[in-house]
Amino acid sequence: MKSVLIRLEGPLQSWGTQGRFGIRDTDLEPSKSGVIGLVAAALGMPRENHATLARLAALEMGVRVDREGTLLRDYHTAGGGVFRGKPHGVAGTNDPVTTQRYYLCDASFLVALGSQDEVLIQELAQALAYPVWSLFLGRKSCVPSVAPLAGVRDGAPADVLRREPLPEGAARSLRLVVECGPGAGAVPRNDVPLSFALYERRHVRRFVRSEWIAEGLTPPPEVET
Repeated sequence: MKSVLIRLEGPLQSWGTQGRFGIRDTDLEPSKSGVIGLVAAALGMPRENHATLARLAALEMGVRVDREGTLLRDYHTAGGGVFRGKPHGVAGTNDPVTTQRYYLCDASFLVALGSQDEVLIQELAQALAYPVWSLFLGRKSCVPSVAPLAGVRDGAPADVLRREPLPEGAARSLRLVVECGPGAGAVPRNDVPLSFALYERRHVRRFVRSEWIAEGLTPPPEVET
């Protein structure tokens, strides 16, 4: 198996898996749907290309949290007023619609996507080095501050992330989030994409577990909603 390493770092990131309408949440680490979306953009994959999406969704994924970041809540309005001389509305009203949007500030993650298909992994690495479309960290307003491609390694994502040297300034103990089967310690995440088609987005469940590469780092707080 080979794994492609992806560095996700920037002033703001947002990896929502539960929020709808007025509250747009973020998980405390990248979602699989968000990472696959980033890779799909690098490939220039059309939203309706379900065959390629299925290959990407089957990749094994692990996340190493090199810097947890801090949670930011943004009070946001959409719609209301006039745009190009006409009333501008959303959700069937011309009045402003208020939302609360959550972001992670100054976080840094190392993501590994693994597969037995070495040709696919090399294809992903090439696309991340020379992306077709712009890349963003969960939302289009969240641009990366470093190049995402961090290399290709031999091994499964969890093993690769344990071996990879820590960046300068990282905590000596780091949280690792890896995919697993259902059972003790497993947490469900409804973030495996089946369709990115507009108005037809669908996801299914996977399970993950968290572990510590070393002791001493206090677990992060729960996301406030």
